[in-house]
Amino acid sequence: MELIRGWILSVTVSAILIAAAEALMPAGTVKKVGKLTGGLILILGIVQPLVSLDYEDLYDLVMALPAGAISQQTIEERTDETMKGIIEEELSAYIVDKGKELGAECTAQVTCAPDEEGLPVPVQATVTGSLTQAQKTALSQYMEQELGLPREAQIYRTEEAP
Repeated sequence: MELIRGWILSVTVSAILIAAAEALMPAGTVKKVGKLTGGLILILGIVQPLVSLDYEDLYDLVMALPAGAISQQTIEERTDETMKGIIEEELSAYIVDKGKELGAECTAQVTCAPDEEGLPVPVQATVTGSLTQAQKTALSQYMEQELGLPREAQIYRTEEAP
């Protein structure tokens, strides 16, 4: 554990020093060469522990973990959940942007679920805002065509003043 802590500290300090040096360099060729040199030094700092790693210590470290501390299934579940969250956020932002193109101020909340292959796909979208019927129709067509979200899975709510 101390090995990892020392490595992270050395990479962090190196990055800070390189950034400070680049900030002080004059513009032009000197700065380009400085950035290249700084990048190479940082890569060397990152890779250096792998070259000098004592694999017996690494083996002992891994064996010291409790049995099943990190299972492949847990890693896959966390990865799937993270990917699902990112896709939901991106699709929500995409719908809001399309709403702005149509002249509507709205918010969107997309819910995804895994498909047959286990990939997250949108299954429901809730759009909140003051949209005209024409804007709702256009946005609904967009979500159906571009996102594959059927109209039955699209919910529109009117924003209420506080």
